[in-house]
Amino acid sequence: MGRKVERTLVKVIAAATVSLVMGASLLAQTPAQKPVSAPQGASARETAYAGDRIFGLTNLHKIRLSVSAAEWAVLQTSTARGSGVIGGSNYLAADGRLIHAGSGFGGYFPWVKADLRVDGLEFKAVGLRYKGNFSFTSSSASAPLFANFKMKIDTHGTRGSWDGEKTFNFHAGVIDTSKMRDAIAYHVFRAAGVPAPRTAFAELVFTVPGIYNEVSAGLFTIVEDVNRKFLERVLPPGTGLLMKPEGMRGGMQSLGDTWAPYVPTLRPDRDATPAEQARVMAFGALISQPDVARFRAGIGSFIDVDAFLRFIAVHALIVNNDSYLRGGHNFYIYLDPSSNKFQFIPWDQDLSLGARPGGQGSLGAQVDVLRPFTGDQPLLYWLLDDPAVAARYRDIIRELATTVFTKAKIMELVDTLEKVGTGRGSSPRAFLESRTDYIQQLVAGWK
Repeated sequence: MGRKVERTLVKVIAAATVSLVMGASLLAQTPAQKPVSAPQGASARETAYAGDRIFGLTNLHKIRLSVSAAEWAVLQTSTARGSGVIGGSNYLAADGRLIHAGSGFGGYFPWVKADLRVDGLEFKAVGLRYKGNFSFTSSSASAPLFANFKMKIDTHGTRGSWDGEKTFNFHAGVIDTSKMRDAIAYHVFRAAGVPAPRTAFAELVFTVPGIYNEVSAGLFTIVEDVNRKFLERVLPPGTGLLMKPEGMRGGMQSLGDTWAPYVPTLRPDRDATPAEQARVMAFGALISQPDVARFRAGIGSFIDVDAFLRFIAVHALIVNNDSYLRGGHNFYIYLDPSSNKFQFIPWDQDLSLGARPGGQGSLGAQVDVLRPFTGDQPLLYWLLDDPAVAARYRDIIRELATTVFTKAKIMELVDTLEKVGTGRGSSPRAFLESRTDYIQQLVAGWK
């Protein structure tokens, strides 16, 4: 159903189940904030939050997936481009097959049925598909197990959950061969007080009759899905409008005074209410208008400025230009009904921490920590052009450089993650040593 894309060859590995005990408080996952119902007879600690038994920096699970040969053949028709519909959405093909349109490149990703076994649980007919933009185009059709996958237990109506969770992102390390950058970056975000997904690791084992028989696909990073379950936990009640922008080219700004132009760019996860539509458009209008006094007087009613600065500061520290720093994608915007303000949530960190060619030498030069944006970025420009906000942003950088992003704490994190599983590429250790040294020198110079 379209051309097959290239996927890089992977060495098949067999990983043993590991769960290391973390000593330092920094290495603990950020506590969840909203409890879920506990099964009868279970202890409060075991059932405090959905996903607690899944996610953890050093948790390593073994996940077995069985796919029929026919369904596997359908999966292999996936392509990086060519769906022809709004990216990030699902639609039904003429034969009734559910298809996902890739968020960035408009990829064609059919959902197939697979049987799942994990942690003593068995599920029939869960949903499985490929995922990714650059990561998918960088993979190889000759190694179909070495690619990013998305799994949803209830895609085809299957009931139940794995520890309260139904949707999972499995990242193979096509771009980030260290398979550490997602875990490190999201950890730093959470430690800095920014809502961000939790992570774990898994060995995926595939059975496809006539093709694979209990074959290990290697080590994957499990990344918590940013969905209603996530929002209920970190931003309760979690009932607001969740948007995952794509191709914004300059970050949040006005797209007009009618809602229709916003939908394909902001890609809300449901129909926005008239009040939500008006709120989004008013936010964009304030950012795009030229009166600086009006902007400074009004921006605090739309965002928690301190929270947004932390979101930006971490991106600058970990050198992730494939983010809001360039405005295009890899973040969520959430209109929180409890405050009627917009929250920003990071996504897709595989190109952080020197992952792009050239390492810190060329990439770091593109991220001025104090002015961490390029091109037309009105929200960031207007905020950091305010002396009071710029001073607060500098305070946040200084705080993070002495608490969250110190060499000792980051190296402890790297030491811990390097012990989980096998089959990794080069660690970002050298980049992080250099980067933390640079940030310390930068902050010291501010005195």
